[in-house]
Amino acid sequence: MAYFSAATLEFWNGLANNNSKAWFDEHRPDYETHLRAPYLALAEDLCEGLAARFPEYDMDPKKAIYRINRDVRFSDDKSPYKTELGITIGRSQKHDPDWPAYTTRIGVTGLAVAGGMYMPSTEMRDALRRYIAVHGDGLRAAIADADFQRVYGELGGEAHKRPLPDLKDAAAAEPLVLNKQWTFWMSNDDPEVLLDPDLDQIILDAWDAAAPVAGWFKHALRACGYS
Repeated sequence: MAYFSAATLEFWNGLANNNSKAWFDEHRPDYETHLRAPYLALAEDLCEGLAARFPEYDMDPKKAIYRINRDVRFSDDKSPYKTELGITIGRSQKHDPDWPAYTTRIGVTGLAVAGGMYMPSTEMRDALRRYIAVHGDGLRAAIADADFQRVYGELGGEAHKRPLPDLKDAAAAEPLVLNKQWTFWMSNDDPEVLLDPDLDQIILDAWDAAAPVAGWFKHALRACGYS
């Protein structure tokens, strides 16, 4: 099924050029029909599709989506509305710091598909660093998987410049030991991709390509005493 339409892109572009409450209120029916309804439908299909692959990802689709209103309290940008929206599916909750999560973004900039260990606790982060220090070859093998390489190319995420004292030598051999998070990301900057009737499958296929890396982290978490 087609989720979004040319009217969706017209709304997005209009919002990007007229990001104000007055404009949004005037075009609220377009938002409800052409963006909010298909956005929720996509979230429903993605939650169902991911749970079919990995049953631990059991989420209410309404809890996987985001509000279009921006929180401007601590931002210099006072634009009241977002020009892109996300869908994030974690293990039973949107932002589960204890397990790999999957996310996608849609908007005026096109499509992005991502996931990984985004917000591990300090304790978990350091446990994963030490596990990578010993078992980094397995992680590198997962990253080298042909599908992961085709879609994502590399495992990224913010990193510290200095390693923990006991991991100095390990970090020199494997830079991922320095990471604060371990994430994969791909993007398609053509907004027309949102009109593809197989948009849900495009996203699920990209998440499937990350299975070796996500699976490695699930194994590492269990080995470190997390589950």
